Amino acid sequence: MDRSVKIARAVAAGLVFVTAAYHLWWGFPRMLVYLQGLGSLASRGLIPDPRPFLFVAFALVLLAGPYLVTREYLTVRRGYLAGAGLMVLSFLAWVAWHQTGHGAFLTGLPAPETGGHTHGGVLYTIYDHYVTTPIEGVIKSVELLAAGLFTWLLRRDPAASESTVDDDAPVGGDRATRE
Repeated sequence: MDRSVKIARAVAAGLVFVTAAYHLWWGFPRMLVYLQGLGSLASRGLIPDPRPFLFVAFALVLLAGPYLVTREYLTVRRGYLAGAGLMVLSFLAWVAWHQTGHGAFLTGLPAPETGGHTHGGVLYTIYDHYVTTPIEGVIKSVELLAAGLFTWLLRRDPAASESTVDDDAPVGGDRATRE
């Protein structure tokens, strides 16, 4: 295997770990708070912010990816495709959340006041959130870089090449049990 492929694999894994760690760091404590008050919220007809639950689920899926590939439940190629897709999906979901009034579409209520910034289009939203909340900009940059690396690895990693992948082979378990 090419040295650049090994380095790209390590960097991509690190970027995915950073993304998962951030989503757990942000989502897990908020999820616990919502779970403690879920009965009270439901009795008043209020819907809690879904992001903490989605962030934790997203982080767990990201962390499961390498496990599934190393245990051969997923091929390397499918792992790269899933990784790139999840990273792009996270970025697009972030943009959609901020373009639709921070979840106001869930409740039918008007969008909350956003503390002085206005959303003047997709590019402005991205720029504004990169500037006003730099940690979001860093994480979204990490996700886009990871997606780019996964795409690059799809083309350069011999383990992900079309000729080495047997998509009709059974998936799951150790290679020894399938042979």
